Amino acid sequence: MALYKFDEVLNDLMDYFILGDPDYLLQYKIENNLPDDLLTEFTTEETGDQVVEEGVMVPMIGIENYPYTVYFNLSDETSELLKQGNEVQHQRDGYCLKVVNGRIYLYTIPYLRDFTETKLGLLKKYKHATIELPNGWYSVAILAGLTKQLLKVETASGEIEEFESMEPTFEFVLKPTVEKPDFMADFTYPFKVEIRE
Repeated sequence: MALYKFDEVLNDLMDYFILGDPDYLLQYKIENNLPDDLLTEFTTEETGDQVVEEGVMVPMIGIENYPYTVYFNLSDETSELLKQGNEVQHQRDGYCLKVVNGRIYLYTIPYLRDFTETKLGLLKKYKHATIELPNGWYSVAILAGLTKQLLKVETASGEIEEFESMEPTFEFVLKPTVEKPDFMADFTYPFKVEIRE
């Protein structure tokens, strides 16, 4: 399957999401003798820029505190957010990502405060948007906006009602590449999704 969907993905009340292979981040931390507190390290030193440019992780800022629908799109089909009836608000490419342990996760910034084997184990146990991917390099495009989703709600009488709703959405378009793609993204770009009331 080339399109993976996750519902109700939360940002842990922080305005950040991080996409990447956290095993590779731990390996990078150890190889480069970085402290356990990667959050302080990455926000006060140049290593923060380096991990992004070297494809260790893709950070996204300006994330509003909503439950998100998340798509990982590995197909050559039209992106979900570009399909009729959906509303793309952000479309950015130029990101690169390296996978070395066969899986990527969309996770949140609190994990970086004490990034150890134990914290990595917790990250893997918690329900995150995650998919298996063959090891190697990927170019990444990020789309954000609103997609039409069918929601199910239980009424007071216990019946299930279905209705359509425009839900905040992130879509990651991942394309395998033979070698490291050029990093050309602006990682200070805010991915704020506007909800229509």
